[in-house]
Amino acid sequence: MDRSLSKFLLTCACLSITALSPANGDKVYATYCASCHGAEGAGLLGPNLTDAEILHGSTLPEIKAVIENGVPSKAMPAWSGILSPEDIQAVAQHVQSLMGRNLIGPNQEGKSTVTPFPQGSLGQPILLRTFMPTLSLADDIFPNHDQGEATPKYSPRDGTFDPVETDPAVPGIPGAIAVSFGDSLSYCFDSTECRLLYTWSGPFLDMTNYWGAGEGGRRKRFAYQAEVIGTLAFAANGPAPFEGKPRFHGYQKVYGVPQFEYSVGELKVSLIIEPGATAGEAKCTYRTNAKGALTVPLPTGSDFTISSNLGKTSKGSLHLDADQAKAFTLTITPSSDNR
Repeated sequence: MDRSLSKFLLTCACLSITALSPANGDKVYATYCASCHGAEGAGLLGPNLTDAEILHGSTLPEIKAVIENGVPSKAMPAWSGILSPEDIQAVAQHVQSLMGRNLIGPNQEGKSTVTPFPQGSLGQPILLRTFMPTLSLADDIFPNHDQGEATPKYSPRDGTFDPVETDPAVPGIPGAIAVSFGDSLSYCFDSTECRLLYTWSGPFLDMTNYWGAGEGGRRKRFAYQAEVIGTLAFAANGPAPFEGKPRFHGYQKVYGVPQFEYSVGELKVSLIIEPGATAGEAKCTYRTNAKGALTVPLPTGSDFTISSNLGKTSKGSLHLDADQAKAFTLTITPSSDNR
């Protein structure tokens, strides 16, 4: 190979290695950070870095610690194994220079659209996957849940875990799915137990602790649980509708209404929950691949009634023959005091 060509290739290689030098923190940022935090730091998939207050600290050591170690349980990865110490120093300085600009993010139009009081409608129900309260449901409602434990306290300042001090377990139902049809009906479905946990009417949820008040921000630390603010219409009790260990397969929307798909052993189930004729009333339509008769235990209570369009009810259970078991609807109607 010609020596001049070899020298040229070596020079190019050296340039490629030093392209992201400490003096080029903006280039390091553009290469590794902009895809999540936006080209100007105003946020995209990741948070806005131009705010005056940053969750994990605004000093240079704090910023470097977050870049080096990432943020456990968040989407922020650790870059210490990818970037050199010089590049981390450079990009940390660049990020610090962005802070306080208060740029408007690409999904904002001058004002935040966040509200701590989300609400769906009959025509456009909304679905939230968030920590929901148990509302004092009995422990036997949750046989497939484990018990959360305290974890070592994480310090974003130095990127370490405290071996002595701990943070408490987050309360609530982690696999909950909350749906609002407006004032007529809201409900909480548990994707771990694959059953309807409770329903209510009126306002949906107060997310202030989790999302912050007003237009968002300044959320309460370790407050991930939503607050139900309507009138409780129904709360589950007794065994689940189908005996066995459930497995959640997901959901799809049918004309905007969530349809949950799950299985219990060989039994495949789809469930659509919709508002009934009165406030707080829920119509639960089940479709299954049942090859024989089914017996479905029904919750009992003085503040609601449950009826079925098919089958016969006796001794607290619904008895369906093989044909009826393929598609049936349970209607949960609250008493007049719970509407």
